[in-house]
Amino acid sequence: MSSKRLDKISDYRRHGFDLQVRCRCGHVGKIDAMALTMRRLADRKSLDMGLLARDLRCSQCGGRDVTCGPI
Repeated sequence: MSSKRLDKISDYRRHGFDLQVRCRCGHVGKIDAMALTMRRLADRKSLDMGLLARDLRCSQCGGRDVTCGPI
């Protein structure tokens, strides 16, 4: 079985994954990897997953304590 490196948003897109974002409040959201890649490129922001989480916030509670993973 192979393992996939998912260090950048573009890696998610290349492997056919979208992003699942979980907030500490329990809310779970789905983000389209292609749309997110295009948006971040247009805004001249990094595609690095480590930097992405600090830019996201929960649409329910507004919290920034979120984690991302493949879906």
